[in-house]
Amino acid sequence: MTRPSAGDATRGEKIVYFIAIAGLLGAIAFPFTAPSGFWLRTFTFVFMAAILAQGWNFIGGYTGYASFGNVAFFGLGAYVTGILMTKAHFDFLPSMAAGGIFCAIFAGLIGLPLLRLKGHYFAVATLGVAVAVREIVSGWDSLTGGGIGLNLPINPDPNSFRQIYFFMLAALTLSILVTYLLARSKIGYAWIAIRENEYAARAVGINTTLYKTLAFALTGLFIGLAGGIYAYYNTTIAPDSLFDITAYTANPILIVIIGGGGTVLGPVIGAFVFQILSTYLSFQFPGLQFTFLGLAMILVIIFMPQGALEYLTGRRVFGLAALLQAPRENRA
Repeated sequence: MTRPSAGDATRGEKIVYFIAIAGLLGAIAFPFTAPSGFWLRTFTFVFMAAILAQGWNFIGGYTGYASFGNVAFFGLGAYVTGILMTKAHFDFLPSMAAGGIFCAIFAGLIGLPLLRLKGHYFAVATLGVAVAVREIVSGWDSLTGGGIGLNLPINPDPNSFRQIYFFMLAALTLSILVTYLLARSKIGYAWIAIRENEYAARAVGINTTLYKTLAFALTGLFIGLAGGIYAYYNTTIAPDSLFDITAYTANPILIVIIGGGGTVLGPVIGAFVFQILSTYLSFQFPGLQFTFLGLAMILVIIFMPQGALEYLTGRRVFGLAALLQAPRENRA
C-alpha cells in the first residue's frame, strides 16, 4: 500500500484535523486548569518532542532522506540563543529567532554537498556533522564556555514554566501550519516526487537540489527553535546534555514512525504516544522502561510501518488482518 499523497484528504483526515484544532484550544486553556506542575512539564516536553519530530519529518518523512545529525541543530539553536543572551545581552525572543534562523542557514549550507549523497551514506555524513559540531562547541571555550557550558539569565517571571509551555506550543503550532501549507503546495508535491523516485522527479524538471535543501533548512529552523526554548527553560546548557543523539535524533525518528512519516499530524500523534508511554513506563517499571519501549517500537515498525495516522484517518481499517498484512506488504 502506498503512502498518502500530500493533497489527499479523506473524511477521516478532516475529522482528525477538527480534533487537532479542538486539542489546540484545550492546550491553550490547560495551563490555567492543570492539576499540578508535573502535567504542565509533561506536556511541555510532549510539545518539544513533537517539534523535533516535525522538523525531522520535512527531510525524512516528506523527502525520504534519513538524517541522523539533527541533534546538531538542537544544540546550535540552544547555544546561539545562550550566547546572544549572555554575551550580547539580547532578550530571549530575538535570541531564539536568531538561533532558529542560524540553524536554517547552517542546514542549507551543509545540505548543498550532503544531499548529493543517498541512503546510509547521507545518514552517516549527517551523523558526522553532529559529532563535529559538538567537538567545536566543546573546544571553543571563549565563546561557548567549553565543556562547562553557559548559564543563561534566569527568567524573572513567576509563571516562567507556563511561559515556556506557551513558547513550545506556539513553535509546534507554527511547524504544523507550515507543514500543512507546504504539503499542499508545489513544494510538497516535489518532496513526495523526490521521495518516491528522485531520478524520475529530476527527469520531469523538478529542481531536486533546491527542494531537498529547502526541506533540510526547515528541519534546521524548527529544531533550532526548540533548542533555543529548551535552553531558556534549562538556564544551564552544556555539550553533554544538548548533543544527546538518542534523545534529540533517535527518539524523534521513532516518533515519526509511530505517527506516520510524510504526514502533517503524524509526528504530533507519535509524540503524544511516545512521551506519555515513556513517562508511564518510567514510573511503573523503573530501570526497565527502555526495554519495554524498545519492544513496543519493534512491534510498531513491523505491524504499523506507515504509522498510526493511517488507521485514524480511515485509510486502513484497524484490525488483526490489517496488522498481519503490513509485514507482507513491506517485506524486501
